[in-house]
Amino acid sequence: MGLAEWKAWLKQRLKPIYTGDKTKKIGERVSTYISKHKKAVIWSSSAAVACLAVGVSATYYYESHIIPIYHVVVNGKEVGIVNDTEIVQKWAEEQLKKEQSKKNGAPLKLSDYISFTQEMVYKGKYDNEATLAALAKEAQIRVDAVKISVDGTVIGYAANQAEANEALNRIKKKYAGDAVEDKNYTVSAASVKMAADSPKKQVKFKENVATDEGSVPVAQVLTVDKLTDLLSKGTLKQEVHTVKEGDCITCIAKQYGITSKDIYANNPGVTEDTLLQLGQKLNVTATRSLVTVQVTEEKEQTETIDYSTETKNNDQLPKGETKIIQQGKEGKKLVRYQIVMENGQEVSKEVIDEKVLEKPVTKIVERGTKVIPSRGTGRLSWPAKGYISSGFGMRWGRMHKGIDIAGSGSVLAADNGRVTLAGWDGDYGNSVVIDHGNGMTTRYGHMKSISVKVGDVVSKGKKIGVMGSTGDSTGVHLHFEVHKDGKLMNPLSYLK
Repeated sequence: MGLAEWKAWLKQRLKPIYTGDKTKKIGERVSTYISKHKKAVIWSSSAAVACLAVGVSATYYYESHIIPIYHVVVNGKEVGIVNDTEIVQKWAEEQLKKEQSKKNGAPLKLSDYISFTQEMVYKGKYDNEATLAALAKEAQIRVDAVKISVDGTVIGYAANQAEANEALNRIKKKYAGDAVEDKNYTVSAASVKMAADSPKKQVKFKENVATDEGSVPVAQVLTVDKLTDLLSKGTLKQEVHTVKEGDCITCIAKQYGITSKDIYANNPGVTEDTLLQLGQKLNVTATRSLVTVQVTEEKEQTETIDYSTETKNNDQLPKGETKIIQQGKEGKKLVRYQIVMENGQEVSKEVIDEKVLEKPVTKIVERGTKVIPSRGTGRLSWPAKGYISSGFGMRWGRMHKGIDIAGSGSVLAADNGRVTLAGWDGDYGNSVVIDHGNGMTTRYGHMKSISVKVGDVVSKGKKIGVMGSTGDSTGVHLHFEVHKDGKLMNPLSYLK
């Protein structure tokens, strides 16, 4: 056996020694080895000493090159090897700081998802830069966050429970006002309810809204404002349409799967009458709230009670006429309702109780049943009170067809008859003509107002209007004419 072969043999035989307890001294290891292998070291003590010297030297060299290395594992997958775990920790801290700066200093906490496996290896190989590069590709910075889910569907993530509560409370306050308290929602709650709802006003989400803790990529964590928008509108993305030739509100709405009302709501100033301009920008975002704030409230309000009307026949009153004997009066009652509102819209209203505060008063009306003949007596009564300001006959070079009675007040039917004209009649102004059914007709001109209509049957002395000065008139008066069998007659020949 040559010297080289001896060295190799000894090194091989000594290998188990160097993998044992490193606190043992080299001399103790050698003595132990010699006592166990006496036959192998009988020859040439000088050679043995030389070989032992070589072994000791080899031991020091071998042990000095045994170093710790660390296998970096992400979610069970090894991505590289480093010689110091602090390199990875510093990298993770830097990444977290970057993400926190994007979140305006939100208190984010890095989740524990990177693990290390230590190994003692002779001349261990590692590559810090390559490992960090692999980490950047493989690993996502994840943080402890609070997820918000609606009916089992995850909607978004808040940085912490307080911010999740704030977003949910903002939506409630939008529809319920001060009735909502800033309370903490229970993590993993089956639903979100008010801590101390008033028995007269209860506020809750119609859907099953729950929060739970979890670890997510930082990019998925939303601010309170964005969470509120997402829950209220159903989207964070705003779509904008640029008006082109041939566009209309209806066809634009159809293109984006929304309604015309959505477009009007999203674009103040745009109405059904708006003329769209080429290049005009329209917000066509379809907003659909992901949660429904249900407000159940008891309200009291004073309401009126309609009065009833009782009608009695009066055979002394001309048929078609009525007379009020007792005026009706509305009553009052206090009504308590249970009202359910969903996102500000009333969906139900039920009466819980009502109390009469003031009973209504029945209106009593007498209805005339006396039949008035439409045929006149032939004997006329004065149609108005006053004096004759102009008589029948020639006047100012032309025929004055009747008499003018100057005065004021009501105009009365001169005899029984049926109204054949009631309205404007040229120079006569507001005029009424009555056919008395006996070949006689009377005309009443220049009236201020008319209180009968064509077809009415009137009795002698019934009010048909008020004296005035309409048409070709020089003052307040009544122009009264009488026609008999189609001929113009002097009214004074028939008046009492």
